[in-house]
Amino acid sequence: MDFFEEGEYCLRRMEDTPDDYALLARWLTDPRVLACYEGRDNPFPLERVKQKYAPRILADEGVVPCLMQYECRPVGYLQFYVADPAEYKFDGRGKVYALDLFIGEPEAWGRGLGTQFIRLLLCYLFESKDADWVILDPHVDNARAIRAYEKCGFRKLKLLPQHELHEGKYVDCWLMGVRWDQQG
Repeated sequence: MDFFEEGEYCLRRMEDTPDDYALLARWLTDPRVLACYEGRDNPFPLERVKQKYAPRILADEGVVPCLMQYECRPVGYLQFYVADPAEYKFDGRGKVYALDLFIGEPEAWGRGLGTQFIRLLLCYLFESKDADWVILDPHVDNARAIRAYEKCGFRKLKLLPQHELHEGKYVDCWLMGVRWDQQG
């Protein structure tokens, strides 16, 4: 996937360019974004962004990094990859993908953009990649994200206690999943 578009929504693969790295660094040093994504104690300035994301962009890892664009303007980041069911203690059958995302422009929060981008990606994963399941693992207290996922057909499958280190402590996450025949 290099580019996937529906109306004003465009999901494009992140590129090995100074502009894409700088954009991600701007988002991943914003405390408002970090509060929900990596943690305010874990910023990603430009050099750290390049270290972490260049292997993904150059396809050295199995993670596909994408920028979400709305009305031709970047608004967030989304990545997807073939999931390791053992990491999530997930017993779903078939081909399982996982995804992570954030809206990097706070003024775009609460407008349903995340929901639309997730739906766009689900179409791609189910129709072009033959996914059987798509899973994700939001923090239990991230109500806005959980609502967006549920609108797309994701259901809470189980609690993952102390699943992720966030701002100095391990936090609980929900394992949420959607099957190809359950999309919202």
